Amino acid sequence: MYSFTDSNGKRWTACCECNRGGNGNCKDKCSCGWKFAEWNWMGCYLGSAIVGEIKPKPKMSRSKRRYQRFLEYRDCFESFRDFLSWDNDQQSSRGGA
Repeated sequence: MYSFTDSNGKRWTACCECNRGGNGNCKDKCSCGWKFAEWNWMGCYLGSAIVGEIKPKPKMSRSKRRYQRFLEYRDCFESFRDFLSWDNDQQSSRGGA
């Protein structure tokens, strides 16, 4: 998808599509691209395409999901603490979750 062969015939592999990258199955991860599971404009000429199926994205924890909601609504609040109290009120009015 993002990987390509350049005009000299060399293969450039995106970190997110590399077997040693964030989605790859190789146990020996790359020191640069091991944490990149999504396209971030990074890659190299040494990488190899993913062998087998791409690993599914890890599920986000409840606290990370809450922080992602804060990032969406942060312009409406003075601080993260204000957002937390608002978010707790919203959850209690919806019946939890």
